[in-house]
Parts: sequence; C-alpha cells; structure tokens
Amino acid sequence: MTDLGETRVDSRRRRKAERPGEILEAAFLEFSRNGYAATTLDQIAERAGVTKGTIYVYFENKEHLFISMVRELTKATLDTMQDMLVRHEGSTAELLREAFRYIYARIVEDRRRREVARMLIAEAPRFPELADRYREEIHGPCLELLDQVIRRGIHRGEIRPSAITDCPQVIIAPIAQVDLWIMMYDDRQPLDLKAYFDAHVELVLNGLFARAHGTA
Repeated sequence: MTDLGETRVDSRRRRKAERPGEILEAAFLEFSRNGYAATTLDQIAERAGVTKGTIYVYFENKEHLFISMVRELTKATLDTMQDMLVRHEGSTAELLREAFRYIYARIVEDRRRREVARMLIAEAPRFPELADRYREEIHGPCLELLDQVIRRGIHRGEIRPSAITDCPQVIIAPIAQVDLWIMMYDDRQPLDLKAYFDAHVELVLNGLFARAHGTA
C-alpha cells in the first residue's frame, strides 16, 4: 500500500510539474487560431484541461501568459547563442557565420516563432504594451547578444566602427523580411533560403569588416 501511495504522489507531482508546459502549449494553439485579442483564458483553460483558476496559479494575466509562451519558444535559442559567444575562440567572422547558421536553422525556419511574429504585427497597434514587453524580454536580449559580438570584433581589431555597428537592427533586418515574405507568399513564391542565407551573411560581413572575410 505504501508503494502504491508513493506512486500516486509521484504521479501527482509529475502532473503538477507538467501543467505549466501544457498551459503554454494550449495558449499557443488558441492564440494562433484566434489572435491575442479574441483569445480568452477560459478557452485556454478548456484546451489545457484545467480550470481558469489554475492558470492564475502560474500566470498573472493573459499578457503574462502570452509573453511566457514566447519566452518558452525562444529561451533555448538565446541560451545556445550566449554559450556560442562565450566558448568561441576563432575569428568574429567565423562566430557570425556560426551564429547566423544557427539562427536560420532554429529561428527563421521555425513555424511557431513565425506565427508569434505574425500575431505581434497584427496586435501591436491595439496592444502596444504587448509589443513593448516583447521588445524588452525577447528582442532586446537578442540585440544585446549581437552587440556583444560586434564589440568583440571591434576590440580584436576585426570590425571597424561604423553606422552599422551603431545600429545592429540593420544586421538582422533581413530576417524580418523572410518572415514577411513567407507570411505573404508562402508556397506561391517560395524563397530559396540557402541562397538568401548566403547573401545575408555576405552582406553582413562585407558591411562590418575592415578586410574581406569571404572565406571566413
């Protein structure tokens, strides 16, 4: 009986530990289907198989739930990028190539992340505070990582200070263009992502570095 009781307790503990993830998954599905404005916590609770009160145990409100959902989608990517920056011992050009290769594989081609971008574009005019939270918690850390890479290159004498280094948004702007292209045209005008990636990296390296790094 003791073993059976312990098994039941362990099962309840595992179930409780899994609940936030299940709520976040339900939130993604509902937000994707209805948009941020039209989605209610009741709908998310029903899809997750919990009560609305259970959602409030883990998340303050709908905005907090949405940002937590986005953070969950991007956390592993940000952690990997930070680790990449710390452990890389080669040139900054090589670091940028490695970083952009990872970004294209894990972010650009991620349908879920693109769906979040679509929602934010659609909802930002009505919910600017939502866009601001995204910028502070997701977009901001991404730009900070990129700025660290640029400062690394400047410190090593590889990158020349310029208008580009002062505005890192320019470096990642082509990624937003990929999102818009796929959202608007999808399979009607398919984009050659391999060719696009090569062109993007070449543009970045030629714009940042004092010397040519085409073979980096």
